[in-house]
Amino acid sequence: MWKKNLLLIVFVTVAYLALAWLSAVVAYSPNDAWTVWLASGIVVGLLLALRRGWWPAVFAGGFIGATLFSLHLGTSFVVALGYGAIEVIAAGAAIALAARLVPLPLRLDRGRDLAALIFAGALPLALVGAFLAALWHLADADGGALAVFRVWFVSNVLGTLLVAPVVIAWAQIRIRRSGGMPMSTFLGGALACVLFILTVWLLFDAAPGTRFEGARGQTLTYVPILFVAVVALLWGAPGATLAAFAGAVIALLNTAQHEGPFAFTQGSLAEAEFEVQAYALAIALTGLLIAILAAGQRRAARDVREWRTRFAAAIAAHRLVAYEWDPATGHLVVTGDSGELMGVPAQRLATLADWLSYVAADDRDRVATRFDERVRGHGEADRLTYLLHNGSATLAATDEARAIRDHDGALHRIVGFVRIDPVTVAAGVA
Repeated sequence: MWKKNLLLIVFVTVAYLALAWLSAVVAYSPNDAWTVWLASGIVVGLLLALRRGWWPAVFAGGFIGATLFSLHLGTSFVVALGYGAIEVIAAGAAIALAARLVPLPLRLDRGRDLAALIFAGALPLALVGAFLAALWHLADADGGALAVFRVWFVSNVLGTLLVAPVVIAWAQIRIRRSGGMPMSTFLGGALACVLFILTVWLLFDAAPGTRFEGARGQTLTYVPILFVAVVALLWGAPGATLAAFAGAVIALLNTAQHEGPFAFTQGSLAEAEFEVQAYALAIALTGLLIAILAAGQRRAARDVREWRTRFAAAIAAHRLVAYEWDPATGHLVVTGDSGELMGVPAQRLATLADWLSYVAADDRDRVATRFDERVRGHGEADRLTYLLHNGSATLAATDEARAIRDHDGALHRIVGFVRIDPVTVAAGVA
């Protein structure tokens, strides 16, 4: 176990340093805060995605990464330890709040998970970190604490929400030999992903006004949203978050080079970088929302199939056929293996008249009258026995049904179960 913890510490440290270096490449850094900060997202993302037993290793990796990067920037050892402590305290506050609000690990397959990531993860992390950084700056320098607080808070919120969803989504991936994504779905998602990256590159890899001018250029900034939506539908949250992060990196790198539609919008690189991160985050959250909604639909469809399979197996084991009858239309829906039990496929039992055509002639009027009486029922059980003829055999049917009414008393359906006994003569009638 200690080896796995050590590997996780090394992974978090390396990932933190890589994201910190990327932030250093693109960020404008007034005072003690940077306009782009992606590294904290790896820490809070793993804390939300992993079981509690892994948290100490994640905290250790985050502390080491923050300390080493601060030393790399030329700070003293004491100052570096301070920034490492800020990283751990801010992430700890976020995970403590998230653990009280939602079950962990987080899976990002429900709307509440996304809300928890934003309001119990990114926001508390940024708020606590910004407060501690402002105090640290105030103790080390004269003035500027409010500027540090603002820049630290905004960059941490934006950066965390760009990185943490990628970590959480991919932490749930398990390699399987079979039962994975169909090839057509994979290829469709790959094409949408390529088109998304291509459109982001076309938008941002040019000086302002040289490729797309005026309103046309601003309108084209919406095009990547279409492709990331397709990626989300086909590849789910892992694909959508990864594509959105790649697009964000392209946009940030070019904006830092004074390229793209957001460069010089406010005459300040800091404001341009905030705006391009907000733009990238809007794309990422759109893709993530679509992926979550699609996952909910797939989960609901899967649950329906499982319930239908269990229901069909249960009634088949007891030689039962279930039906729903709509008296207003005469439409009948038969569930169960009617082909095996009755010798009649369910497709040939689409109406009550179809069902009655297989009832023995001597019982048909009585059965039809009882069905009419069921329409006036109020939920009480109604049991009826009669004979069925399927052309080659006579079967005994025990039919028990109830009237299902809406909240206002209006009749919704007549639902029932019919037990089919493999006998040639039925004794007794109700």
